[in-house]
Amino acid sequence: MSHGHHAHSHDHGGHGHGHGHGHGHSHLPAGTGDRAILMAVIVNLGLTAAQIFGGFVADSTALIADGVHNLSDALALVLAFGARRLARRPASPDMSFGWSRAEILAAFVNYLALIAISVWLAIEALGRLASPPEVQGGLVVALAGLALVIDLATAALVWRASKDSMNMRAAFLHNLADAGVSVAVILGGLLIWAFGWQIADPILTLAISAVILFHTGTEIVPVMRMLMLAAPSDADHAAVAASLRGVEGVADVHHIHLWQIDERRTALSAHLVMQEGADAPLAVRSAKAMLQTLFDIDHATIEAEWLGEPCSDHRHSHD
Repeated sequence: MSHGHHAHSHDHGGHGHGHGHGHGHSHLPAGTGDRAILMAVIVNLGLTAAQIFGGFVADSTALIADGVHNLSDALALVLAFGARRLARRPASPDMSFGWSRAEILAAFVNYLALIAISVWLAIEALGRLASPPEVQGGLVVALAGLALVIDLATAALVWRASKDSMNMRAAFLHNLADAGVSVAVILGGLLIWAFGWQIADPILTLAISAVILFHTGTEIVPVMRMLMLAAPSDADHAAVAASLRGVEGVADVHHIHLWQIDERRTALSAHLVMQEGADAPLAVRSAKAMLQTLFDIDHATIEAEWLGEPCSDHRHSHD
């Protein structure tokens, strides 16, 4: 868990007392991360224009690929930046969990865009393999070199914010992938320039696409899990159920639902079936304390019912 977890550990967003929301959003002073990201966006947009224009002039798909990748980078940052601002909004009755899932959504859109771009570039490059056009290697090397410097600078700006946010990590990875792509484009340009190996350009473009797809494929899975309300990947459902059954006075437990509100908050709802004569309020309290301590679950909604009594939610008892 990131060190910011405590910021959310006491706010139960749905209960009308939003006292825990104002300070949990970011571990940088609000301005620093934002200003850095804004600078990065402006610089990346300028770079994109230079690379795509240069790619057309030099007739290099690899350079256009790098440019498009940088454009997706700038858009990724705009998206990440917007979601980051949105995630800071406090919870309201209408959005009782707050806005923090905006970042998950942004990361998802970001990765989908990357997949689409990679596929498009691969198709372009395959068309060029048969008859690679003449590419101006020198121009390619110069622009890809500039891109490398800017990508590394952007990655450095985003790095601090990426440590505690899936959304910012998506943007950070984007930048690192970009830096790798720029190195590849520089090598390709050098090969074309030194030996006239025009085929290097489409081959590199295919390699760039493969790299982007691989990165995206691995990163999109946890994002999709959160959107699908899956349990956290490290959650042990059996252990949670067993420890709830172990609470004093509890005969059985059912309707256990475990999901992630966002990267830092895990929620659970469950029904405890109480033994006759047991102290239900005490059992619920100790169950909540146990979930917090053992499993880091800070949003627990627990309902107590009595042995032999029909479950109030029996219509939904598919679990």
